Amino acid sequence: MPENTRTRMLLPNLEDVLVQEFRLVQSLIDITREERNFLPTTNAEDLMVLVEKKEILLDSMSLLEERRRTLLADIAREMGIPAGSSTLTDVLPWLDPATAGRLNRLSEGIAMLVGQARDLNYGNQAMATSALDWLESTKAFLYGYYQNQLAYSPPGISPSKEQPASWDVDQKV
Repeated sequence: MPENTRTRMLLPNLEDVLVQEFRLVQSLIDITREERNFLPTTNAEDLMVLVEKKEILLDSMSLLEERRRTLLADIAREMGIPAGSSTLTDVLPWLDPATAGRLNRLSEGIAMLVGQARDLNYGNQAMATSALDWLESTKAFLYGYYQNQLAYSPPGISPSKEQPASWDVDQKV
């Protein structure tokens, strides 16, 4: 194992970054579950607060991801690993088994949590799409309902010249 003093200093930093990523993804999952609870309600303001929290977490995740790439590149360079081989998978075989095991478990845990977050997001997207489709269908039905009433009149009676009720309904379908 060609670890040197600088590499031994960088490895705890890498482990800290992975732990932070793990915790961020856990927080993302928690917020996504909260989001699922708000989707059926009509409180868009609370939903927007959660969306903003998710955006902040994703920004933080991007910064951590960049930090992890930088650390891995530095570690690979210090260990003499060929250039372009600076992924965690490329570096693990060069590390002592205990450190490699910890980093690998963290990486696998992050990958598992990212999969859960992705599945929750797909579910939330399906719920939101379904709700929007229902609203569009309801709007189209109501628009059609009021439009049909405007055209109806019993034989021999002319339609009313008053402002019809449907003019209050948004007619953009």
